[in-house]
Amino acid sequence: MKTLNKAASIANRILMVFVLLAASLLFMYGMYVLYDIFYTGKSAFTSYDLLQYRPVQSYDEDGSEKTLGFTELKTINSDTVGWLEMFGTHINYPVVQGEDDLEYLNKDIYGNSTLTGSIYLSAENSSGFDDWYNIIYGHHMDNGAMFGDIDKYRDKDYFDSHRLGMLQTENGTFDLRVFACISTESYNGTVYNTESGADVHYPELKKYISEHAINISEFPDESKGISIVGLSTCTDAVTNGRIVLFASLEPHDPANDIYADYSGTNEDDAAVSGIRKALKAVGHYSGSAHWAFLNLVSMILTVLTLLPLLSLRKKYRQIGFSRRKAKELKDKKDTDERIKDLYDDLRSFVWKMRAGIIIELLIAVAAVLIFIFTEDITKRVVISDKYTWIMVVTEAAALAVDFICFRYRGIRPDDEYDENHRIPETEN
Repeated sequence: MKTLNKAASIANRILMVFVLLAASLLFMYGMYVLYDIFYTGKSAFTSYDLLQYRPVQSYDEDGSEKTLGFTELKTINSDTVGWLEMFGTHINYPVVQGEDDLEYLNKDIYGNSTLTGSIYLSAENSSGFDDWYNIIYGHHMDNGAMFGDIDKYRDKDYFDSHRLGMLQTENGTFDLRVFACISTESYNGTVYNTESGADVHYPELKKYISEHAINISEFPDESKGISIVGLSTCTDAVTNGRIVLFASLEPHDPANDIYADYSGTNEDDAAVSGIRKALKAVGHYSGSAHWAFLNLVSMILTVLTLLPLLSLRKKYRQIGFSRRKAKELKDKKDTDERIKDLYDDLRSFVWKMRAGIIIELLIAVAAVLIFIFTEDITKRVVISDKYTWIMVVTEAAALAVDFICFRYRGIRPDDEYDENHRIPETEN
C-alpha cells in the first residue's frame, strides 16, 4: 500500500510539472505572438537609432554640394542607394536596391526577415537615380508606417499640403515635388515600365496619369529634362491594386532651402549655415538595435532561484524550523557532545540561510537592472548578444549560492524521518 501511495505521489508530481511546463510554453507563445504583432507595427517606423545614419549635406565655398554619411549607411547595408523623405509624413527611410524586386520585399535594411520589408528602388533602375523614370516600392501599413501615408494622398487637401520631399543620394540631393496620385494595377505595363527613352515612353505615361489621376497638379517642366520618381504601394481595397505617387526630381538648390529644419535643428541656424548638423552614430554599433532572448530567460531563472515555484514554502520554512530546533537544544548542548554538534550545525545553517537570502536578493536585483539597462524589448529579438555571458554568470552565481546556503549538511535533528540529511519539511 505504501508503495502504491509513493508511486501515486511521484506520478502526481510528474503530472504537475508537465502541466506547469505546458502552461508556461503556451503563455510564452502567446506573449511572443503579442510581441510580434507589436514589434512588426512599431519597427515599420524609422527608429531613432537608424536616423543617426541619415546622410549629412554641406556645401563648398563655391556652392557645390558635398554628401557625407553614406559610408556608414553602406556599412550597415551595401545595397543602400539613398534616403527618402516626404515632409510632414511618416515616409523617412533609407532606400535600398536588391538584385530583384523580391529581395527586400520582406527584409529590412539590416538583412533581417520582417513582414514590413524595406523601401527599395526597382532593380531595373540605375542605382544613381539618373534614369528618366525611377520606381520606389514600399509596403502599405495601416498605422501609416513605410508607404502607408501614400493612401492619404487620395484626399485633395492632404495632397495639396504634402507635395514636397527630398531624396538624398551619393550623387547629390534632389528636391521632390509631387504632381499626381493615381490608382492602378500591379501589372500595368505603362506605369511600371522603366525602359529607357523618355521621348517615347513619357508621353504615354503622362497621358495615362492625366486620365486616371485621383489628384493632379502641374506636370514637370519638360524643357529642363524628364526626371521623375514613382512611389508605389499596395492597397487593401483590391488584391492587385496599387497607389502610385508621382514626383519630379530636381537638383537641390541650397539657396532655396525648403527644408531647413527637417533635421529638427534650430531653423535659423540651419538656414544661415545651409548645413544639416551631424548626429552621433549610435544604435547599430552600440547593440541597442535588438534585445536577446537568452538574457530574458537568464534574468527570469535568476529571480526564480530566489522565488522557487515548486518549493517556496519548503525553502524558507527551514530557517524558522532550524532556529526553533536550536532554541530547544540550547539548554542541553552542554550535557551531550552530539547535541552540541547538532546545535552548532543548526545555528550555522540559520546564518548561512540568512546570508543566502541577502545575496540571492542582491543578485536578482542586479540581474533585473542589467537587463533593463542593456536590453530594449521594443527592438528586434535575437538569441544572444554581448551581455549574455554576464546574465549567465549572474544566474550561475544565484544557483551556487542556493546550493551552498540552502542545503543542510550537518547532523540530522531526527534520524526517524530524515533519510536525506535534510530537515524534514513536515516538522514545525
